[in-house]
Amino acid sequence: MLREGRFRVLIYLPPREHDPPHVHVWSAGGEVVIDLAVGTKPQTIRSVAGMRTADITAAFHLVERHTAHLLNCWRKYHD
Repeated sequence: MLREGRFRVLIYLPPREHDPPHVHVWSAGGEVVIDLAVGTKPQTIRSVAGMRTADITAAFHLVERHTAHLLNCWRKYHD
């Protein structure tokens, strides 16, 4: 898990989770699920629930800054 400011970034463990590598970012009761950038595949937003646009943008940039670490964590638990 990663915490920064008002955000919590979570990677759920198998068997609940599945490919492609992604994270769940929580803030103030809202959630955005972000697929991590892998190879030539860019980082993308998969789903949003109850999160303001400004928080979605901030979460996206947070994940972008920590992609290498988050992808290493994903692979540790899912590969």
